[in-house]
Amino acid sequence: MTRRTLPVWLALALAGASACGHVSARAEAHDEWRRSYPVTAGASFEIRNTNGRIRVEAGGKDAIEVVATRRVKAPTEAQAKATLAEFEIDETKSGSHIKLESRNTAFSFMVNRSKSVDYTVRAPSWVNITLDSTNGEIEVVGVGGMLRAESTNGDIRATSLEGGANVETTNGNVHLDFARLAEGGLKSSTTNGDITVSLPRDVKASLSARVTNGSISATDLSLTTTEQSRRKLEASIGGGGPQVRLSTTNGEIRVRGVSR
Repeated sequence: MTRRTLPVWLALALAGASACGHVSARAEAHDEWRRSYPVTAGASFEIRNTNGRIRVEAGGKDAIEVVATRRVKAPTEAQAKATLAEFEIDETKSGSHIKLESRNTAFSFMVNRSKSVDYTVRAPSWVNITLDSTNGEIEVVGVGGMLRAESTNGDIRATSLEGGANVETTNGNVHLDFARLAEGGLKSSTTNGDITVSLPRDVKASLSARVTNGSISATDLSLTTTEQSRRKLEASIGGGGPQVRLSTTNGEIRVRGVSR
């Protein structure tokens, strides 16, 4: 390559990198999006997010309070601000169901720009909660209704639960702590990660655990084992009760009893 051809080659390379989204976005713009939704008994609340953290905690009696921090990164400050102005969170209300969605597929085709939303939510403890994040952690505290949580790349942590739960992640760990296990029971799985579950020591449940590459342990519980191997555990806890079904491909499963 000669000196005369080098500038042309370099210009083409930079143009190609820009078109493929390889030039880093250095400027950031952000804002706060706030909503309050009055709710009554039987209400359900759902968030579907692509990039960002979701945190839900129990609080209040008759309304769901949402604070969403929206962030946009772009090559310049002007581009970041302009893109943020077009960044919408979709709201859907159907009867007693409220859904927020920040998965704007058209946005993903904008070169060298990225978006994320961090949600902080306070909801009455009895509200049924559904959370879905592609890239981000999920944290839940004190929910007493049914919890459904799913992430592709991120840990899921829930504490002081009093309802049933269905929790799934692909690349991440699951940590679940129950103050009480409701009739809905628990179903949880991950592909690459550990599952740790804390239950009241006097809980009544039916346990089924599976691993492919890892181990299973159950401690400080009134356990009656019906089948056990390195990859499988079937047992009743306290004489049996709601189903607790756990599985991971690469990781450990730990179930433990705690005093309440």
